[in-house]
Amino acid sequence: MKLHPRPSSGLFSLQSLLKSGFSPTLTSIETFLRYLRRRHKFNTILHFYSQLDSNNLPINHTISSIVSWAFLNLNRYEDAENFITTQISKSSLFPRTHALDSLLHGLDDPGKALSILNDCLRNHRHNGAFLSPFTLSSLIHRFVARGEIDKAVEVLEMMTSEKVNNFVSSDVVSGFCKIGKPELALGFFEAAVGSGALVPSIVTYTKIVTALCQLGKVDEVRGLVKRLEDEGFEFDCVFYSNWIHGYLKGGALMDALMQDRRMVEKGIIRDAVSYSVLIDGFSKEGSFEKAFGLLGKMMKEGIEPSLITFTAIMRGLCKRGKLEEAFALFDRVLSMGIEVDEFVYVTLIDGVCRKGDMNRAFSLLGDMEQRGIKPSILTYNTVINGLCRAGRVSEADEISKGVLGDVVTYSTLLDSYIKEENVDAVLEVRRRFVEARIPMDLVMCNILLKAFIFVGAHGEAHVLYRAMPEMDLTPDAVTYSTMIEGCCKTGQIEEALELFDELRKSSVSSAVCYNRIIGALCKKGMFETAAEVLMELCDKGLCLDIHTFHTLLHSIHASGGEKGILGLVYRLEQLNSNICLAMFKDAILLLCKSGSFGAAIEVYMVMRRKGLSVTCLSTFLKALVDNLRALNASSLVVNAGESTLLSMDVVDYTIIVDGLCKEGFLTKALDLCTFAKQRGIILNIITYNSLINGLCQQGCLVEALRLFDSLEKIGLVPSHVSYGILIDSLCKEGLFLDAEKFLDTMVYKGLVPNILIYNSMIDGYCKLGRTEEAMNVVSRKMMGRVTPDAFTVSSLIKGYSKKGDMEEALRVFAEFKSKNISADFLGFLSLIKGLCTKGRMEEARSVLREMLVSEPVVELINRVDAELVESESIRGFLVELCEQGRVPQAVKILDEISSTFYLSGKKNSGSNQRLQLLNGVGEKEVEKEEGYVNDFHRLHSTVSSLCSSGELKQANEFVMSVLSCMPK
Repeated sequence: MKLHPRPSSGLFSLQSLLKSGFSPTLTSIETFLRYLRRRHKFNTILHFYSQLDSNNLPINHTISSIVSWAFLNLNRYEDAENFITTQISKSSLFPRTHALDSLLHGLDDPGKALSILNDCLRNHRHNGAFLSPFTLSSLIHRFVARGEIDKAVEVLEMMTSEKVNNFVSSDVVSGFCKIGKPELALGFFEAAVGSGALVPSIVTYTKIVTALCQLGKVDEVRGLVKRLEDEGFEFDCVFYSNWIHGYLKGGALMDALMQDRRMVEKGIIRDAVSYSVLIDGFSKEGSFEKAFGLLGKMMKEGIEPSLITFTAIMRGLCKRGKLEEAFALFDRVLSMGIEVDEFVYVTLIDGVCRKGDMNRAFSLLGDMEQRGIKPSILTYNTVINGLCRAGRVSEADEISKGVLGDVVTYSTLLDSYIKEENVDAVLEVRRRFVEARIPMDLVMCNILLKAFIFVGAHGEAHVLYRAMPEMDLTPDAVTYSTMIEGCCKTGQIEEALELFDELRKSSVSSAVCYNRIIGALCKKGMFETAAEVLMELCDKGLCLDIHTFHTLLHSIHASGGEKGILGLVYRLEQLNSNICLAMFKDAILLLCKSGSFGAAIEVYMVMRRKGLSVTCLSTFLKALVDNLRALNASSLVVNAGESTLLSMDVVDYTIIVDGLCKEGFLTKALDLCTFAKQRGIILNIITYNSLINGLCQQGCLVEALRLFDSLEKIGLVPSHVSYGILIDSLCKEGLFLDAEKFLDTMVYKGLVPNILIYNSMIDGYCKLGRTEEAMNVVSRKMMGRVTPDAFTVSSLIKGYSKKGDMEEALRVFAEFKSKNISADFLGFLSLIKGLCTKGRMEEARSVLREMLVSEPVVELINRVDAELVESESIRGFLVELCEQGRVPQAVKILDEISSTFYLSGKKNSGSNQRLQLLNGVGEKEVEKEEGYVNDFHRLHSTVSSLCSSGELKQANEFVMSVLSCMPK
């Protein structure tokens, strides 16, 4: 082997000595080289060895080791590797353990180190030379860090001592747990045990418990413990403390206490660490009374609490805002003579910073220095973070310039300036960070990406993202979401999809990224792709943002209508995911809102096929009822599954019953009541009021009275609504004596009749021309109980006008006008028409003038104006006619308005309006098909169709419904 050491002036020449007749022995050469090594003349050693080699002089093991050390001490690892490899090939020589250790530590490539190690073992295992456990542990650690578990196990298999195996394994597992990579620790452990190279001891298993707890797999420890107990393992306090700490870290305090109790029951005595773990757990939960209780018990048992124990309580107190208690404990620690450290001060400073008390934070900083505790960057970072949270970012920035900051310092400042949207400051902090040449961690990388996107430097963001593998950084959910959001905001959907594909290929799972991509695709109109991403999200069981789904749902509906929604629903039907429940609910509500009830029912049927309970059933049913589909609502309920029916209460049934009654399907309403009773639903008075109202509307007054009489027998007390419905119906039938009896009974039972009930009687009397009796109701029965309203006045005016007694009509109009009670539209119109009939045109004109300034009337005319007329104002035209004295022409227009609002069904007045107000269900009145009233051909066609199909009962109910809408 020819070496070319660096030239050294003044060195002797071995060649000259040999020519002079000098014949060195191995002993003399070895003595000389030892002398040079003691004097650290490593270059001279290599120069001398070069001459030995060129003259083919023999060397022994000692000389080989000295030369190896010379190479290693000069950091010439590649030359050392070549030299040692050459010596290994000579069967008589083998490098010493220390030399080989140093070589393997110096090589950057652990694979090359393993290759040398294999050569050593293959050729010289009989020599007994071997690596130290530390070197093997380091080599294993490096392989596991690179994810090369098989090579790590190969190194482990080379070890001969079981004791050493467990030592190395425990060290590796512990090391990975400390650096936050427990998944690598478990991977190494499973591979080592699976290969048979490792027979773990309780020490190794204790480290595995730590790894499982860090991964949140605390429950798996239970199974491990059971298996180990079956194998005869005995657990110690350290094992249980690790397990308990894992439970506490996951917030499972009760599970932690159960294991602590189990440990004590087994006779294992708590030590300072186990007590501290429990105290820390209680402090984090805010159970300070229990924490102090354990502290007292610990001291009573003669176990001295450490500063860590007290710090755990102080940290819990500070996080809960109990600063005074934390400082009291701090004073107690000082009085006990315990020497405090920087971490205690950091805990207190963080506590006061959370409260925004920066003056106290700086005071603590000064007190800390007075005690001789030099603040590290950890302390300054806490102060800087506190200032940033308080909005004093510039002050934090100034402090950072006076200290040697780390990655946390700069990431805190960057994040704060981004939130302040201070572009210049972001760029300056970024410049300082680059100049500081601080190794970047993942958190800082993500913040820098966010900063680049914030200042619009998207190109630099992409460069940094692509450089992450070179920095040994693996993108996480925050990385991907930041990059994808940046692309989406600038409309770079192709780049966003490329990043999204990289996310999908990685082990990272991010619901945020899926939701962001769906939203961006919707904005671009790429609904099909958005639906595919949605399907994948649901299939992975990720959480769907409700806003994102609303965006997708409304976008698909806007472009494809109900067919688009159903297409999405059918695709979701194929998934085995409960996440679809909320989507189906929103789809039903949207379809109902847009009037697509058939499609909404189809979505409901999909939910039934999937066995999903309809949580929005009440809203769905109400929407059907409100849109004259009470029959559909009733059918859905009767055929619904058990889980769906469990969510229904008496209100839901009552809404449908009320809808069926108003649509004229009285038999169906009664059947639904029977069904509800069979389900154990107790119907209330509101339900029965709907049935009584329905019977009255169908002309079944006798049946309505019978049902009313049965209420008290089933334990229900009739309400004022119950009485009001019957009084109104009796008055319509002219049965005033019976109506007055009901009114007296109602008062006798302590119920106060409202204005609507009195108006029913007054209007009924007036329609039959019995105005004196109507006035008697006003003057005697209503006096002191309720105040007349516009409907009361209008009924009286119409009654007197119908009799031709215009003097009394005018008197009523003037009397109530003086009490600030004006007539309604129909009252004015009736008075004007009555006066015109009598030829009293000027008086009619005067009343018309008042009518056209009445606020309720003007509002009604304006509504007609907005709906029917696009150019000329109706009210303006009526005013003009009034001024010209053309009252009859004005009356014709007012008649048209009356027919528009009071006969066409656009606005229900009369009996239907009163029944709506009397009805206590509290839901919107469903208008009947009053269009049939004025369209005989349409009526005849519908009835004929029903009769020809044999549905005579339905035809009869339909005719009765139409007849009930006809003005009497």
